[in-house]
Amino acid sequence: MAKQELYEYQYTTPNKKVIHTCLPALRKPRGSSKQNSKITWGIIFQIIGVAGILGLPQMVADGAGIVSILTKTVIHGGLLLVGFWQMHKGRLGLSRMKRYFRYMKVFEHQPYASIDELAGKVAKKPGIVIRDLEYMIDEGWFLEAHLDRKRNYFMLTDQAYQQFSEAEKGRILREEQEKQARQAKTDPAAKELSGLLEEGNRYIKEIRTLNEGIRGEEISHKLDAIEEVADRIFEQLRRKPEKIDDFRKFIQYYLPTTVKVVRAYKNFEQENLPSRQLEESKQEIEETLDKVQMAFQRLREKLLEEDVLDISTDLDVLETMMFQEGLISDEFK
Repeated sequence: MAKQELYEYQYTTPNKKVIHTCLPALRKPRGSSKQNSKITWGIIFQIIGVAGILGLPQMVADGAGIVSILTKTVIHGGLLLVGFWQMHKGRLGLSRMKRYFRYMKVFEHQPYASIDELAGKVAKKPGIVIRDLEYMIDEGWFLEAHLDRKRNYFMLTDQAYQQFSEAEKGRILREEQEKQARQAKTDPAAKELSGLLEEGNRYIKEIRTLNEGIRGEEISHKLDAIEEVADRIFEQLRRKPEKIDDFRKFIQYYLPTTVKVVRAYKNFEQENLPSRQLEESKQEIEETLDKVQMAFQRLREKLLEEDVLDISTDLDVLETMMFQEGLISDEFK
């Protein structure tokens, strides 16, 4: 997209410096001529419809047949309704364009805003603002915009959305940890679970920190994948705390050993002197991390298989009980 189509603006910093920049949105929303055309055609249809309806008394006076009168009534009444609808859609489109520029004023100094804040800027209900924003995203007026899942916040840029998603993920995790901490005060099993998850999250956080300092893209992608699988395993443990024994070795041995291996890779990478032995060690670590990811994924699949088996057993028991009670027939069973 050409730069001149972007939303360009300037602002003055506290030290009087003028900043010129572009936001990821259109400077002039497309479709204004289309909206004006709808209004024009709406007026034309209304004029034709009204003229036809006004001519009905003359038709009656001239002794026209009932079929002719009804036909003209339907046709011109329909044109009148279409005219009203077209004019309404055109005016709605132009109103949205005006509100678009009010929304953009909010984003000149911040990349996100709450729906309530935007609603206050345009003096409309939040539901109208949400429909506006969804329409503008679909029409391409915003080039990188996102609404959050609950439709409470609007982010103008991909970066702002990514930051919001990470913050939301962290908030949910904190709430879950606080809940587990409250349960741990009265439940020894919950206390053990909370401690195990805290330990696992500590290792994952260390892997993430090490990953940020590693230059190699390929190994960085592998560590991202390992982190993702580990997060899913933790989620399974939260849902199935009774399977804590299946996770203990994963958290207390596999994860810390993975951290140790990744730390060694980072240290090797920081060595300035070329060494064949170091390169071979780095290659061996990368291959090992592939196996680690596969092993973690297999552990997750194994736990899912156990869940499937458990529910299958429950279904068989339920079906048998219903049969014994005469609630289902043998044929159905």
